[in-house]
Amino acid sequence: MSGSANVDPRANAYLAARVNDALKLLQTDGLSPALEFMQLVGVPRKVALRVLCSPSQQRSHDRRRTPR
Repeated sequence: MSGSANVDPRANAYLAARVNDALKLLQTDGLSPALEFMQLVGVPRKVALRVLCSPSQQRSHDRRRTPR
């Protein structure tokens, strides 16, 4: 069984941290700088737009489980 079907979209800790940084930028500098930052660090545009434009899609905390 490959396990690739159960990949956590936030398994990439680097991108998860950059998304959190972008959300801080969104609050201080606005949408455009936050989107530009996300694109520069490699967050897919579709993901960046969903997160920045839909507050209901933003996570209030990290829901990842602790490693087994």
